[in-house]
Amino acid sequence: MNGPLLNQYGQPLNTGRYVSGPSRDAGAYRGTIANWHPSRLINRDAEIRERLTTQRRAADLAANDWAAKSGLRTIADNAVGTGLVPKSSIPHKLLGISREEAAAIGEKMEWAFSSWSQQAHVRGIIHFEDLQYLGISSILRMGEMLHLPVMLPLEDGRDFSLAIQDMNPTRLCTPADKTLDLSIRDGIEFTSYGRPVAYWLACPPPSLIPVDQQQLFSDSFIRRPARLGHRPNVFHLFRYEQEEQVRGVSALSNGMTLFRNLNDALESELFAQVIAASFPVFIGLENTAQLPPEVREAYGMEEEQGPVERAMDIAPGTVVFGNPNEKPYVLENKRPSANFPPFVEIVLRALAAMLGIPYESLTKDFSKTNYSSMRAALNEAWKLYLFYRRWFARLYTQPVWEMAMEEAYLRNFLGLADDIDSLRPAPGFYEGREYWCSATWVGPARGSIDPVKEIQATIMALENHLTTYGEAWAERGGDFSDALPVMEEERRALGKLMDAPGEGNPSEEGFSLPRSPSLPKTSDGEKDEENEEAAS
Repeated sequence: MNGPLLNQYGQPLNTGRYVSGPSRDAGAYRGTIANWHPSRLINRDAEIRERLTTQRRAADLAANDWAAKSGLRTIADNAVGTGLVPKSSIPHKLLGISREEAAAIGEKMEWAFSSWSQQAHVRGIIHFEDLQYLGISSILRMGEMLHLPVMLPLEDGRDFSLAIQDMNPTRLCTPADKTLDLSIRDGIEFTSYGRPVAYWLACPPPSLIPVDQQQLFSDSFIRRPARLGHRPNVFHLFRYEQEEQVRGVSALSNGMTLFRNLNDALESELFAQVIAASFPVFIGLENTAQLPPEVREAYGMEEEQGPVERAMDIAPGTVVFGNPNEKPYVLENKRPSANFPPFVEIVLRALAAMLGIPYESLTKDFSKTNYSSMRAALNEAWKLYLFYRRWFARLYTQPVWEMAMEEAYLRNFLGLADDIDSLRPAPGFYEGREYWCSATWVGPARGSIDPVKEIQATIMALENHLTTYGEAWAERGGDFSDALPVMEEERRALGKLMDAPGEGNPSEEGFSLPRSPSLPKTSDGEKDEENEEAAS
């Protein structure tokens, strides 16, 4: 067996200590990047100032810039849209109960959550689905979302005490008298391991509004614990993009300069077109420096005192015949230039790539694409949409579902407590809470570019067992377990219709019962086959 490599002195040769590697341009100060000195934030105050400025600018873009608004709305519409809907998925085998018992309890849970969703908002003015859209929009626009679960008295027809209060993330900041407390960073109080334990929310009295929140003291804040037992007490959501991050970053931050400059450029070009469309004319006076009498009269001038620049408003499309010795000069405007539209398109494509969505989705312009390229673009975009959907469901809608189901169990809403407690020796609600509250979340349908091709692809996947009916229905925004009983009822109704004698019998008109060979057998499958043979 060969031993270690030895140098001329008989000592082991360490091949990684004395021989240096090649110099990398990326880390050297030479060439075109010699002056590239990346800056770092020097203290917390600078970090907070930059974050607040970024949030204010992002809010301004979302309110006033069409491209920024379109990009944020596209992501929110596809990720959440009309809201994520829960479908109870109780693991009956782990709980030791039958599938039918789990389905019956899950159906009651879904009805209870549907009832709660209508009164989810603390002010009772919006649905829980609207709260979801509000939350994802805040995450995209401001970089973070701040919602508080609260318990209200049962009044004004409320069946549940649980409600959600939406708050602006800018309320989350550090009191002025707590800036030296190292456990509080940007309004969040942490443990020594970096786990949030409390949030400081600015709630100044009306006499102090408006005021810079950074100048408020602790008496104008509410310290809200992060959790109360097993229940979350604050929903502060943001995407983690770097280590030890404590606050969110707007989705518009990387392209903020492009958004603003493009908007200013388009506004300037549009204003130039408005001026050009008014057909301005400059009247040059020849052989005299005196204005015509009618012009002096229109401006109320008695005597002309030297050359004076004046203007007259002329209605668009008016043809005016001037006086002798007056020569008109049409003020031409050659803007925008021929390369302006391609330049705008390049900028918009860069902004779309920054947001992670197709150019066509950002501009809503589908005139320059075909099926294959658009399909590929949407496949990439749906990776982003599904990420937001699953991330949002895991951190927000699922915990809210668990809190609502806990209250429904404690109040025995729809007899949930009786049903769960009667299924012994299955674990009780609190013993198996994660199982009883298991749910999947279905979002808006993906949509079709070519419905015929996509349906054919789904049928082929089902026939070759590459997907399930639940997955296929979920992609279209539906729920197969809810649709299956309806399909069975329709089959029975169509079977009775075929068996019914008399005028207009469908069998006499060549009617055939539509049925895909890949559909699952129903409980009366033999009767269905008899009906199909009779129909043929």
